[in-house]
Amino acid sequence: MNFLQTMRLALTPLSPIHIGCGEDFEPTNYLIEDNTLFAFDPSRARLPEPLARRLGELGEQADLLGIQRFFRDHRQHFLPHADVLIPVAPGLAADYEKRVGNVANREANGNRVFNDLSIERATQSNGQPYIPGSSLKGGLRTGMLDHLNDGRPPLSSERGRGPNSWDSARIESRLLQGDFATSPLRLVKPADLMPAGEIAREVLYALNHKKDRVVDRNGNERQPRGIASRKECIVAGQYRAFTGSLALHNLGEHREPTATPVGSLRPADFAGIARDSNRYHLPRLRAEIRMLDQRGFLDPAWKKGIEDLLAGDLRPLIDTGRVLLVRLGRFGGAESKTLSGEGVAQIKIMEGKGPDGRSRASFHSHTKTVWLAGRNTEDRRHLLPFGWALVEVEPQGDLSQLRDWCELQAASRPNMHDIRARFAQARADAAQHAERQRAEREATRLAEQARLAAAAEHALRQASLTPAMREIEAFVDGCAKRIEQLRGAKDKPNTVFQQKARALVDQAAAWDAAERTAAAKAIEDWLPRVVAIEVKELRKKFGLAALRGEAQG
Repeated sequence: MNFLQTMRLALTPLSPIHIGCGEDFEPTNYLIEDNTLFAFDPSRARLPEPLARRLGELGEQADLLGIQRFFRDHRQHFLPHADVLIPVAPGLAADYEKRVGNVANREANGNRVFNDLSIERATQSNGQPYIPGSSLKGGLRTGMLDHLNDGRPPLSSERGRGPNSWDSARIESRLLQGDFATSPLRLVKPADLMPAGEIAREVLYALNHKKDRVVDRNGNERQPRGIASRKECIVAGQYRAFTGSLALHNLGEHREPTATPVGSLRPADFAGIARDSNRYHLPRLRAEIRMLDQRGFLDPAWKKGIEDLLAGDLRPLIDTGRVLLVRLGRFGGAESKTLSGEGVAQIKIMEGKGPDGRSRASFHSHTKTVWLAGRNTEDRRHLLPFGWALVEVEPQGDLSQLRDWCELQAASRPNMHDIRARFAQARADAAQHAERQRAEREATRLAEQARLAAAAEHALRQASLTPAMREIEAFVDGCAKRIEQLRGAKDKPNTVFQQKARALVDQAAAWDAAERTAAAKAIEDWLPRVVAIEVKELRKKFGLAALRGEAQG
């Protein structure tokens, strides 16, 4: 046997998967429009000066609600800069519009309680989600430990600190006959499963529901107190969406008591690990389907599809370990991460505060509530469990039944090609609008620059003129402005500008010859363009020849 076996893996999500990365989308770096989340870096937006100043004021005031409203109300400045687009469940989109920028409620002391509109992001690399190898290994680890324990109760020496609790580290050390250094899990090394293409995602609610129906004294069903949270999820039904590899080390006869796993625990091949995983996960999946169906929570179409898959082409592959069933992510529930057997699993359940004000907790074999993926907080008939996935080992050929089921799921998903096309068009329109605004601003700047230059030139010219020439210049400027106002029409005779011309002639009588000639020329050139008067009549009426010092004929 080779020292190292490497196997190709292909993962198909069976239900929504959320594996968190510790980051959130916040309502100050995302907007929701047309059931799509647009995430962006606010610093990339170029805001007009008044808006930039207003946003700065809101920041200085630490007005969180005002900042949320600002981004919502001025979304046209931020949407074009989005670098992440994710479909959003319709109910969640409607909830966002209703809650963003608004107070959830007020406490008795008057303090405002804000709506939590954060969205937990999924693990991602280069903008695409992926499945960490550690998540897959966690599922394999639980299956292996459960097989070794075989439902046996822990030893009395393995009790934990709390009442009715167990020390899981001691149990694991006993089952693996050693510590981390001698764990057979060290021989199993799955790589991260990376996207084979574009991964379909959706922001969904994580809704907490009681497994058993509990009613109050009035016969009304009690609901858990947990608040619906929002998760970026890998959606179900994506055929071989992720691919990767797994390395299995074979140490042969090499043995070191404190540095290598016990020989009997070393996995001989990966098929055995896969069968352990299936023996652990398959009964849990079937039990969860029964429970959710009895409570009326489960989407009936999804239930039928999964049951058909498990009873069809997948069955012999699961039995032989060529396909393994795993549960990934935090919201798969504690029961999918604990060992089988009555009294073996000790799940800590918080029970509120006691009379002394301290938090109370108890330990049980089963959880009392379940987290389910939903598209609407009010819909309790079309929910899905989180985290179920199939992993093919050395996939050969095509699994037509699985592929057909995936294609059926894809038919109801938002079309990302259309979403991106609309976004690209909107971004192009926004860029054109921004360019027009930039050109208008530049034209305004150049016009103002020209106006100031002309004004400066005019002021210099005015300073160099005699008082008489300034009077002539003022008359010409007035005529030019009046011509613009008239737009091709003319004033009647004996109106304001004709009177101004008469006053200019009277003033010019005391000027020198050059100034009188300039005044006569200005009147002859400009007054007929303002007043309906013939040039011949103008010359005679105003005595322009005499004003120039010409001989009278």
